[in-house]
Amino acid sequence: MTAPAPQPALQRAARPTCLLCGGTDAAVVVPLEPTPPANHLSATAEQARALPRYPLDLVHCPDCGLVQLGDVVDRAELFSDYRYATGAVPALVRHFGQLAEQVIDRLRLAAGARVTEIGSNDGTLLGFFAARGMRVLGVDPAAALAAEAEGRGVPTRVVLFDDEVAARIVAETGPSDVVLANNVLAHVRDINAVIAGIARLLAPDGTAVVEVAYVLPMVAGGMFEFIYHEHVAYYSLHVLGQAFARHGLTITDVEQIDTQGGSLRCWARPAHGAGEPTPAVTALLAAERAAGVADGRFLDGYGEAVRRGSGRLHDVVAGLHAQGRTICGYGASARAVTLLAQSRIGEYLAWIVDDNPRKVGLFTPGDGIEVRPRRDLDDAGADYCIVFAWNYADAVRANAAAFRAAGGDLVIPYPDLLIS
Repeated sequence: MTAPAPQPALQRAARPTCLLCGGTDAAVVVPLEPTPPANHLSATAEQARALPRYPLDLVHCPDCGLVQLGDVVDRAELFSDYRYATGAVPALVRHFGQLAEQVIDRLRLAAGARVTEIGSNDGTLLGFFAARGMRVLGVDPAAALAAEAEGRGVPTRVVLFDDEVAARIVAETGPSDVVLANNVLAHVRDINAVIAGIARLLAPDGTAVVEVAYVLPMVAGGMFEFIYHEHVAYYSLHVLGQAFARHGLTITDVEQIDTQGGSLRCWARPAHGAGEPTPAVTALLAAERAAGVADGRFLDGYGEAVRRGSGRLHDVVAGLHAQGRTICGYGASARAVTLLAQSRIGEYLAWIVDDNPRKVGLFTPGDGIEVRPRRDLDDAGADYCIVFAWNYADAVRANAAAFRAAGGDLVIPYPDLLIS
């Protein structure tokens, strides 16, 4: 059982203007409990509990509509020891395989097509294109993950992407037929430089395929655990379309997909040859206007919903602990750190299991909970397991079959708190 985490002195980060339009009138939507950087797992529980904590307030810009963090932590601190690896999440590997097939079929890509990915991680997605004979290039600032990508045959530049990097790539290798960016725009501080770089990279008839976590279902469901310091911005189609247009790109089609608790997959092309957007774009923009995205009304009541959801989880877990039950968690992810901090349940968890071997043996930021291999879910005798990776609940249920057969129960926080 972990001891309650002490509270180190609160650190102030830079308080920026709007990351997209430069506006200075952003208003706080949800004031969350301060947390350490969510991916900073530590070698000891003591080190994990002593990590500096930064404010985690969500704000809304009334000028352009962007929802972002009120404090932005230095990127070097957040990504100096990045451990999230795409290839360690089987459901995400399947997702990227399906995405690659869709892109290849829809755009009729042939061998030799040039495909560039921003935030390419360990090269999982680009590997599917490389296997079809395409010329691929990854761009990612995490050297260790880039080395893994190189090892699987995916050339990778270790650098933070922006317009200058794009210009160098075009000068050295030529423009790209496809530019991919999956859950990247949430992480970048200079949004305009990245979108400008995407526009520069594209061939005149090229296509950008960009996935972003969608702010509307996050707010509608009262979800908050996707809010952490790496995710500085949260998008609607309304905001993203205007941002792309500023740099000469038009979103021609959009899909709503299930990843990250609800995401948008946007297809964008240079505006001069983009043509008319599909009915899906028109319909979603209309739905956003009706929901109050354009004027910010959709955020009314979000803070109260977050408080209710975190309080409900606390009461359930505290009640189980009071009955003498042993409680563990599944998924030592960044979102787990946010969920633990806001619901104040860290003191009740004995350990957390994770499928990523990079995390095993380390301790979660803030609460200092030990991360164990997944086999401990079956062997270590917990009564309940909180599924922090709830959007992969079906895969977790399959992996936890022996645990459940032995009488263990899963606690799934969202979309509705469920014990099964």
